[in-house]
Amino acid sequence: MIDLVVIAVYFSLMLFVGWRSRRQDAESYWVADRRYNTARVAASLVATIFGASSTLGIIGLGYSRGLTAAWWSLTGGIVLIPFAFFLAGRVRALNVYTLPDILKNAYGRNVALPAGLTIAVAWCGVIAAQMIAGGRLLSSIFSLDFDWALAIVAVVFILYTFWGGQLSVIRTDSWQLILFAGGLLVSLGYLIPSGHFIHALAEHVPAGHLCFPVSAAFGWYEVLVFYPLIVGLPYLVGPDIYSRVLCAKNNEVARRSALFAAAVVIPVSFLLAFLGLLARSKFPGIAPEAALPETLSVLIPVGLKGLIIAGFLGAIMSSADTCLISASTILTLNVIAPLWRIPKARYLNLTRAVLVTVGAVAWLVASFEQGIISSLLLGYTVFVGGVVFPTLATFYRDRFKITPGGAFCGVVAGGSAAILGRIHGGTVMKAILTEGGQSFLHHVLGPRYLSILPIILCLLVMVIVSRFSSKGDS
Repeated sequence: MIDLVVIAVYFSLMLFVGWRSRRQDAESYWVADRRYNTARVAASLVATIFGASSTLGIIGLGYSRGLTAAWWSLTGGIVLIPFAFFLAGRVRALNVYTLPDILKNAYGRNVALPAGLTIAVAWCGVIAAQMIAGGRLLSSIFSLDFDWALAIVAVVFILYTFWGGQLSVIRTDSWQLILFAGGLLVSLGYLIPSGHFIHALAEHVPAGHLCFPVSAAFGWYEVLVFYPLIVGLPYLVGPDIYSRVLCAKNNEVARRSALFAAAVVIPVSFLLAFLGLLARSKFPGIAPEAALPETLSVLIPVGLKGLIIAGFLGAIMSSADTCLISASTILTLNVIAPLWRIPKARYLNLTRAVLVTVGAVAWLVASFEQGIISSLLLGYTVFVGGVVFPTLATFYRDRFKITPGGAFCGVVAGGSAAILGRIHGGTVMKAILTEGGQSFLHHVLGPRYLSILPIILCLLVMVIVSRFSSKGDS
């Protein structure tokens, strides 16, 4: 009962902060007035990154396959370093509101519109993953029905973001990150056995779980190909990452924030995987994504347990609200408003209405998908396939000579292929490829060819159409 009260107080505080921020203008709601310093932006970046994928996702992977689970966020931390040096300042200098605004400035509205739609579809999967993680945590700890736990988490997430927008998100990310870090360290402390714990750990976990960087369950193909492309690229070009950078007060703050975030993400990735590994030695035979709830339920004292749960829920919430406001702003500014010629005075109210709709759709996806990593991969695959390389090309447009027609066709081709590759396990895409095509692509691109093919298709279509359209213009 004490733990339940702690969680209720935490949710109430979050809703109160959101409600207090409800009276604000569009600039505050979308980019928090672009006035925050390095510490605030870096903390918000880290809090955004360590959402569902860290709380239950990485810990669950650490339980099932060991230290190689760290690669899920470790890949992102490594990618943040080149992002800091080459892109963070340039993104902030553009003074845009959304990622598709970058495409609009370079190629026109016709490219920003399909990109915005692609991001909205993709990020419904990402938001769903956060909701699933929060629902799993509540249902496991308090023996609630999962659907009811999911409903509580979804309503709190949506209401808090609906009222507060980016302004309340960036204000609360710092102390939510502190709660998360404290909860992680305390949980590790209770899991580490006394005495020669490395020897004891080796006796109680399967062979290969202590291997790194690869193991029998996770090889070089994942480390060098699949993870860098599907998991890493959204850190180089991602609406949630860009939304944090766009809140920085200047270019230098944006660069430093990304570097500091990378310095935190890399070591914490190992700690999360290690927590899953320790849970495997302590609680063999449970479901991987139950590793954290089981640890909290069995080992952590009453009262302290509630605070730690609040910390992990804070991490989930930081990621969920950032993704939710980013997707809603993109749909408003880059899809709905241009299509229906809505007056600017109504943009803020429209953003809030769209936010509720996106949240409801993500809630629906969460009720059907119910897998954290699978939901994240759904979102990442669709996004990377259709949006990443056309956006990257905007920063080097003179060198690569990508035309608006090429960018448009690349977004449509890559995004469509990615969506078809995820529907019913890729049945539609496999039928289009035929058995011979599947066999060839499996041999050339590896077992994850349905996820990698859209990226290649996007690049090829973008370059080929650009070359032909350039020749036609000349």
